[in-house]
Amino acid sequence: MKRFILSTIITCGLSYAGMAQVKGKISGSISDNQHKIVEFPTATLLKAKDSTLVKGALGDANGHFEFESINAGEYLVSVTQMGYKKYFTPKIIIAEGNTNVNLASIVLVEESKQLSEVTVSAQKPFIERQVDKTVVNVENSIMAAGSTALEVLERSPNVMIDKDGNISLKGKQGVRVMIDGKISYLSGQDLANFLRNLSAEQLSQIEIMTNPSSKYDAAGTAGIINIKLKKNVNMGLNGSANVGIGHGKYLRENAGINLNYRNGKVNAYGNYSWNERRQENTNDIYRYFRAQNEMYHADGRRMSFSYNHSLKAGIDYFISDKTTIGVLVNGSSGSWGADSALTVTTKYVNNKLTQTIPTANNVSQPWKNISTNLNLKHTYDSTGRELTVDLDYAYYDNRSSNDYITQYFNGNDLTSKFRSDSTLVNKSLSGINQYSLKVDYTLPVSKVTKWGMGVKASYVVTDNDLKFFEKQEGNGLNLLKRNSNQFVYKENINAAYLNYQTKWKKFSAQVGLRAEWTIADGKSTSYETLKDSTFTRDYLKLFPSAFVQYEANKNHTLGVTYSRRIDRPGYDQLNPFVFFLDPYTYQVGNPYLRPQLTNSFELTHSYKGIISTTVNYSHTSDFMSEILKQNDATRATYQTVDNLAQQDNFGVTISAPVPITKWWMSVNEFNLNYTKVQGAIQNINVVPSATNYYFNSNNTFSLGKDYKLELGGWYVSGGLWSIFKINSQGAVNFGIQKTLLEKKATLKLNVQDIFFTNKATATTQYGSVDIISSNTWDSRQVRLTFSYRFGNSKVSAARNRSTGLDEEKSRVKNGGN
Repeated sequence: MKRFILSTIITCGLSYAGMAQVKGKISGSISDNQHKIVEFPTATLLKAKDSTLVKGALGDANGHFEFESINAGEYLVSVTQMGYKKYFTPKIIIAEGNTNVNLASIVLVEESKQLSEVTVSAQKPFIERQVDKTVVNVENSIMAAGSTALEVLERSPNVMIDKDGNISLKGKQGVRVMIDGKISYLSGQDLANFLRNLSAEQLSQIEIMTNPSSKYDAAGTAGIINIKLKKNVNMGLNGSANVGIGHGKYLRENAGINLNYRNGKVNAYGNYSWNERRQENTNDIYRYFRAQNEMYHADGRRMSFSYNHSLKAGIDYFISDKTTIGVLVNGSSGSWGADSALTVTTKYVNNKLTQTIPTANNVSQPWKNISTNLNLKHTYDSTGRELTVDLDYAYYDNRSSNDYITQYFNGNDLTSKFRSDSTLVNKSLSGINQYSLKVDYTLPVSKVTKWGMGVKASYVVTDNDLKFFEKQEGNGLNLLKRNSNQFVYKENINAAYLNYQTKWKKFSAQVGLRAEWTIADGKSTSYETLKDSTFTRDYLKLFPSAFVQYEANKNHTLGVTYSRRIDRPGYDQLNPFVFFLDPYTYQVGNPYLRPQLTNSFELTHSYKGIISTTVNYSHTSDFMSEILKQNDATRATYQTVDNLAQQDNFGVTISAPVPITKWWMSVNEFNLNYTKVQGAIQNINVVPSATNYYFNSNNTFSLGKDYKLELGGWYVSGGLWSIFKINSQGAVNFGIQKTLLEKKATLKLNVQDIFFTNKATATTQYGSVDIISSNTWDSRQVRLTFSYRFGNSKVSAARNRSTGLDEEKSRVKNGGN
């Protein structure tokens, strides 16, 4: 009772200014001439006298819309939806005492024009800020043409990509990437490799969510990035095809086709894409041993190549108007490799060159995977009550072969050696099986209130076998047992969630609670000893979330959000395998890595639904960080992932889409961020911190005669990545497009990183670790892309759905670097 009284007092107090004058409300529902609900219509309230805009509203899934707090006067309501003719109501009079007008059901008539003609006139900005997320509209962007998904992400607000392809959001690691609502199995460099091979021509939108609700898996302490692939929105047989070519230092090619067919109760769809690219990377690593007056410089040059084939096919069967079952199959195969990648390590003592150690590395990493999904969706009635069920299975097969040939020369004399050459061969095999069952249920209890609930169970088995061989003259390969082992990891996660969403007066709220019980064990078997290394995890965690929004008036909206999330280690991070760069530099996994937990808070303000300001804070415990450890005796340095005590992150973001003129739209975003990490590495306390700012601007110019131009860029002043201080980075991009063949074809030309400024440098110093690393890659490119849409314009789109293998997808290692 006390809570109710307190809530009433607060609500009345905040609403008092708006209650001084009784205002009206107009509501209505939209259907079509086939008596079907028109979902998410756009309604605008206009003054009857001169048709000036008063306010706009977006209808819900049941076609219902409403306008609140309307002054006395005479009005019209306009309703629009893609594929239907625009509708105007007769004059509506709001007078004192006539405060609630409920319009009769509005019926829209199908538009006789082809749908493609409608969509051309409604271009969205490249970056769009919404209440709960930031949306990057990739589909119509010129600068995205011919790009990869990773390159588009790099130009997205508050997203940073490091030299290894790792993704951070607002300066925080722990981002989970979803594809059409299904979280990717991949992590680290393998996720980066997948996104490099995913053409931007396949993308529709990128949704950036910093505080997802409890309906989503609790994984992703920095938030979730959802990449939405293109869907056919037309009605019969239709599709699209694209082909592109790009050139930086080397040639890049891509092509793809997308098809959809709807006939009666069956909807079949599929797409295929191919991508092939070559890229040069350079890496310089300086390691200082100041007490010994020694410096090691590793100068790496690598020309890598990759190709990827991806195939997706599915079928939906409409048992009735309320029930649909479907089957979806995804498969891909490809390979990443490098011929004669060369790292030359030079040793200096008292600034004098004493050793030159070149290491040549031939790499071959073929991979393939397949995933299947069986799904059911049943809608009980028109209120939105529905049940969805997903049953999933996925299999990944990844193989790797590395040959390391190292020579040891005295000084710079390539004829004098201080030890004989060595050849090390590494062969690894990784197989991953994943199973999942997910059930979700939505229960509306009124027009503004609904419950959501669901359960999920997943089971994963990874089997990794790593063998190191030493090549000997005349004796073939000799197994190095001390460096070889087999690692098997099993994990079962059982989850349940409950979500409540409601609205009252000027407030809207959503609260939820998710529980996840994790049972996992790992076993590392050495080829040298009989003793195995094992570990077990068994824990139950609760993940609450809350979202409250207050519409103070038509110009100002305030919001507060909170969520608790978890990041479990990636499967490759747990894997205790060793991978070499040269004899003194290598990478190793950590099977004892613990998950990290993050509590996140955000306060948002929106002005006229256009200018948005966000203040955020997050605290992460058991922070999983990439760190460097060093052996002063052998002068070897290795990279691994370990748990530090905590990470704190503060930030302020301002988003401002500004229409300069009718033909010039500018979308800008600015972020100021402070990050601090605390912990201990090899019994040495480390407390790195950094403040940085980020700016992103995208400008679109409509030039007439079916020409459009884009000019944009981004800049970040530097900052903190794990324990590494990183330098400033940025890029300027340009693009122009022309529509052809009765607007069915589009030709796009763009230039990425015009001034070749997108380069990375990282430094770290603690204890005896003193390292500077810099990296450059083939970021400046010119691309030409041609796309063509064909077929009947009146085929319904394939259903967009998420499967049950969500969070697990983000943690699989899958071919490539």
